[in-house]
Amino acid sequence: MKNIIDGTGPGVDSCGSSQGTTKSLPAGKRIHSQQGGFTIAELLVAAAILVMLVALLLNMVTQTSKTWKSTSGKIEQFRDARDAFDSITRRLGQATLNTYLDYNNPTNPTAFMRQSQLRFLSGPTETILAPLSLTNSNPTMAIFFQAPNGFATNSSNSILQNALNTWGYFIEYASDTNNRPSFLPVGTPLPRLRYRLMELMEPTENFSVYNYTSGQNNYTNIDWISNSLSLPFTNRPVHVVAENVVAMILLPHLSPTDYSKTNSYAPSGYTNSSLASNYIYDSSQNLNTNPIDPNLDTHNQLPPVVQVTLIAVDETSAIRFPTLYANLGSYIAANNYFINATNFTTDLSNFQSYLSSHQFNYRVFTTDVMIKGAKWSGAETN
Repeated sequence: MKNIIDGTGPGVDSCGSSQGTTKSLPAGKRIHSQQGGFTIAELLVAAAILVMLVALLLNMVTQTSKTWKSTSGKIEQFRDARDAFDSITRRLGQATLNTYLDYNNPTNPTAFMRQSQLRFLSGPTETILAPLSLTNSNPTMAIFFQAPNGFATNSSNSILQNALNTWGYFIEYASDTNNRPSFLPVGTPLPRLRYRLMELMEPTENFSVYNYTSGQNNYTNIDWISNSLSLPFTNRPVHVVAENVVAMILLPHLSPTDYSKTNSYAPSGYTNSSLASNYIYDSSQNLNTNPIDPNLDTHNQLPPVVQVTLIAVDETSAIRFPTLYANLGSYIAANNYFINATNFTTDLSNFQSYLSSHQFNYRVFTTDVMIKGAKWSGAETN
């Protein structure tokens, strides 16, 4: 108490302030604030980090944009092939033969036999269309059949919506000169050599198969399509379905139900219940002209299932085809691809490896098409 009253204790100065909390400073000295700012070095480091982050972000955006554009471009380029694949499977599923039973010999009948005046034909193009003297410009396979699609070029026949027509698909390597609009200058732009999937569409008013199969004319097995295909290029009832389709493989076979009816029968070398060991299926063949096993008699029968496989390349790859290997048909023939159905998986894998080794960008479309009009039977007569 004494120190507080007198103001002379050791802890109080003459002004009454505590000496333990505040010390006197020499004259001329001032207290500076310790609140710091960013130095130039720190600002430069921060700016450098910000620039790096912005650059990284821009690079990610650029790469994402390129990937999206590339993917969108590829999808667009293969859209025609995908649409063509859908068209083939849809049309093929409607194939018909309109079979009926009739005497096997009108003058001396001994049994009823399956009969039809319609036709179904598929297989390697150069084999099944050999009389047309095709070249390797038509690689892999083709298919031809009748279906109730009601196509007509004459407006007066347009009401025949369910009329029969002959349809077909095959690959062709040719210039686009004959497919160009007439208003384009000749030779401008330069002709484009491409592999194309072609569709044969015989109009209802020109439906000709009955002219040959009804017994009124001399008939060979392909007259019903060869006349249309032999017409001048500008007159034949054929048009381009999709460009850059380089291969079509067709493998007819039994459905699981039909296969079980044969007591699990499978000829030597056959796999997947195949009905065509060499890929050739011809409904006009019979046991007299083509002695095959009666369990797999194709005479006047549709295959219950056809495995359809399309291989398409993008436009960038198509441009390089003439340089690396223009004659794809010769390459396939030289390597014996798609000749024996038992080797289908291996042949397809090898062909894909060939495309990959040349950096071709390609897509494979494949499915089993169930033919609704097929009523498979091992017995031809009753």
